Amino acid sequence: MHKFYLLFVLLAINLKVNAFPMSENAVTQFKPESVGMSSIELEKLDHVIVKRVENGDLPGAVVAISRKGQRVFVSSRGLMDPQNEIPMRPDAMFVMQSSSKPVLGVAAMIAMERGLFDVQDEIYKYIPRFKDIQVAVLKGSNDSPNYVWATQNNKPNYFWRVFGMVMGWFSDEMPYMYVPESSTVHAERPVTIHDLLTHTAGVGAMGLGQAVSEWGELQWDKTGWVESGHTLQSYIDMVASGPLDFQPGSRWGYSIGLDVVARIIEITSGQPYNEFVHEHIFEPLDMRDTYWYNSIPPEKRSRVVALPDPDNPDANLLEKAQQSQYYSASIGLVSTANDFLNFEQMRASRGFFKGRRVLAESSVDLMATDHEGDLYTAMGKTKVRAGAEGMGYTVWVILQPDLAFLPLSEGSSGWGGAFGTLSWSEPDRDLAVVIMSHGSAEGFSKEIAEIINTAIVSR
Repeated sequence: MHKFYLLFVLLAINLKVNAFPMSENAVTQFKPESVGMSSIELEKLDHVIVKRVENGDLPGAVVAISRKGQRVFVSSRGLMDPQNEIPMRPDAMFVMQSSSKPVLGVAAMIAMERGLFDVQDEIYKYIPRFKDIQVAVLKGSNDSPNYVWATQNNKPNYFWRVFGMVMGWFSDEMPYMYVPESSTVHAERPVTIHDLLTHTAGVGAMGLGQAVSEWGELQWDKTGWVESGHTLQSYIDMVASGPLDFQPGSRWGYSIGLDVVARIIEITSGQPYNEFVHEHIFEPLDMRDTYWYNSIPPEKRSRVVALPDPDNPDANLLEKAQQSQYYSASIGLVSTANDFLNFEQMRASRGFFKGRRVLAESSVDLMATDHEGDLYTAMGKTKVRAGAEGMGYTVWVILQPDLAFLPLSEGSSGWGGAFGTLSWSEPDRDLAVVIMSHGSAEGFSKEIAEIINTAIVSR
C-alpha cells in the first residue's frame, strides 16, 4: 500500500485537481437552499476533498448528496487511475465490494412484500440440505473460536501457527492462525433468514466451520468462486453441507450469509438473483451504470476506477470475473455515485423515488431497525460505542448519534465497502449521502458528515 501512495504523491505534484461537470445522464443539480441547506457550508466539502487528494490521503473521490429527492452536491476530484494519470470523472464506476450488501437487503424486503418468504422462515424450508447442519467446535469442547485465519490447504508458516496457538490460550476473541483440531455438534436450532440478514447465522464467517470445509477454501481465495465456475445454486448447495462457524443467533460474525438469501430469492421468485434485482431495484431507481463484475458492458469498462493497490491480487478481480456466472449478494457490484445516490435517496424518502413507490414504508423501517441488541457492538467495538450502533437487515443503524462512529441523525443506516465506498440514508432528515473512493482515509467520512450537519439550516 505504501508504494501506491508514494507513487500517488509524486504524481500529485504535477496534478491539477479539478471538479468535473455531471455526466449527461445525471439528474440536474438543485440549489441547496431549495431544500433547507446552505450552499456556503456545502462548498467546504469540496475543500476537504481537494485537501485529502493533494495530501495524498486519497487518489481521488466522488461525493454526492441529495435531500428531499433533489441532488444538491456533487464533486469529483483527483485521479481515477493514478498510474496512468487519468482524472476522476463524476460517472466513474467503483468496485463496491461490501457496499453491495444493502442492495440484497432491499431485494429481500421486496421479496417479502411479494409474499415469497418470511424473515423468520427456517432456511431448510427452501434449501433442505441446511436442515441437519452441524456446528464446528474445538475438539473436546463446545466452543467455537471467533476467527480462524487459515484453511486445511492454506496453512500459515510455523511462526504464525505458534502465534495463533499462544493467542488461543488467552482469548477466544483472538484469531487462530492455524486450523485447530475440531469436531462438530448439532445446531441448537435451525438457521433463519433473519440470522442470515443480520450476520448471526454462522455461515461462512471466517470461523472454524469455514476453515475445515471444502467450500471455505473458495471463500478464502476471493476469486476462488469466480474461477471455479460456480453459480449461486451450486456454491450455496456446498455451503449447506456445513459446518457452521457458531451456533445460530449466538453472536455476530460478518459472513457470506447474504448469498444464501440471494439463492432463496432465486428459488422463491423463479428468477436468477441478478435479474430480480435488475427488474425490481435497478430499473425503478434509474441505476443505469450498476452491474456485477462479470456483466460490465465493454464500452463502459474504461470508466471503472483502478483498484487501490496495483500489487494487490484483487487488482485482477474484474478481469477474472468476466467469465463468471456467480452473482454474489455480498461483494458483486460495480456502480457510480449517481446510481447509489438514487438507491439511498429512495431509502431516505421512505420507499419513494421520483413519485413512485419502490419499497413499502414498513419495509424501509424494518430494514433499518436494530435487530440484535448488543451482538453487533460486542464484536470488536469499544465500550464507548457499545449501544451507539445496531445491526439492521444488511445495514448498520445509528442508535445514539452522540456516541456513534458517524455524527448522523438517529435511525440513519448504511454500509461501506473495503475499497473505500460508503453510503447512508437519513429518513429523519430525508437526506442521502454517497462517498466513492478507492482507498480509505482516516476521518474522511466523519469530516463530510460534520459539514453536512452544519449545512442543514431547516427541516
